[in-house]
Amino acid sequence: MSFISKLFSNNDEEFNEVRVDRDVLESVIFYSKEAYPNEFLAFFDGKIKDKILYITGLIFVPGETCETGAVVHTDRIPINTKYWGSVHSHPGPSARPSDADLITFSKNGYFHMIVCLPYSAETFRAYDRYGQHQEYTVGDYSHLVENNEADFFDESDVLTDDDEFKPGFLDEADDEFFKSLDEEKANAYEKYEKKNQMQNQTVNIVINSDGTVKRIYREFKD
Repeated sequence: MSFISKLFSNNDEEFNEVRVDRDVLESVIFYSKEAYPNEFLAFFDGKIKDKILYITGLIFVPGETCETGAVVHTDRIPINTKYWGSVHSHPGPSARPSDADLITFSKNGYFHMIVCLPYSAETFRAYDRYGQHQEYTVGDYSHLVENNEADFFDESDVLTDDDEFKPGFLDEADDEFFKSLDEEKANAYEKYEKKNQMQNQTVNIVINSDGTVKRIYREFKD
């Protein structure tokens, strides 16, 4: 792996290698497919340990996306939230950064990724803040995530055998309503996959000498 020296005002923010948790990439693939044909964008959570930058999670920021780009409101990110870069999808076959992407890279961290169609682990490309290709390693780094349940739960939040559970803001009627919306929503990425599969195959029909059909089979193109 090529040496990458990142020196900032704080020596604790120096690293020469990047490692990305596999679950993070799988999450990006999932959300990219959900957002298609619009772009998906998030920021990278992580930490530096032993001069290695570990990307261990995603930070979601309010914004708007469309088929040609995405706008995020970085001013809404809490001041104490540290992010190391960004990741977004391209609803096309190229993961090459646009001029707008390069501006985003330069202003928002040090490690950036783009995933293009068909969204998979093989279609990710990584860049540094200057738009230069960046090498990285994929692995399981979940043990580095510090989960403090006390930040999310209080003792009073835990139900006991004597407590009666009562629906809160959402009740069964609300659940059925949102379920119907999900059923009505068309999965654009599934349509893309089916269309792409059809474009990469041919249907062959073998005819007998008497004109009857002997065999029908599909052949996939390389």
